[in-house]
Amino acid sequence: IQTEDICQAYAGLYLDLFTEFESLVEKLFIGLLNGQVKPHNSSVSKKITIRPISEIETVLLGKKSYLEWLPYSDNTLNRANIYFNNGNPFTFLNQIQKDKISNYHKIRNAIAHKSKKAINDFNQIISPLTLFPHERTPQGFLRSIPNIATGKTQLEIIIDELKAISFTLCN
Repeated sequence: IQTEDICQAYAGLYLDLFTEFESLVEKLFIGLLNGQVKPHNSSVSKKITIRPISEIETVLLGKKSYLEWLPYSDNTLNRANIYFNNGNPFTFLNQIQKDKISNYHKIRNAIAHKSKKAINDFNQIISPLTLFPHERTPQGFLRSIPNIATGKTQLEIIIDELKAISFTLCN
């Protein structure tokens, strides 16, 4: 297998992982609003009820064709504070978790868009890290192993962290 093919595989896996995370946020949000998802935490309650429930997505979308959930603080938290008391469960994340989502979104943008801004944002994430030249691309970064003792790639670490964030949101 060629290195280029491995890099493409990492990029594809990462994009799929991250879009699944975005989808989870959306499904949780809408599911809590329409009652199909029952909150595990008693502090999660709606501020408003939209009837009929078939119109929830129409209300959320407004004049847009799709909902943007990221950046998390700008989109998800602002929307959660409108529809849920104290924004719960979306406000259960701590600042470290929100910062991780922000960084993961920047990695996603560097892979998906390859624009100068997206690459600059990615470079800001990796600038304090000691990386080999081949690890200074989004795909190379995802393949890198920051701690030889664990043997996990950055992609595996991100999977674990997004799983923990998802658990915080859903429980």
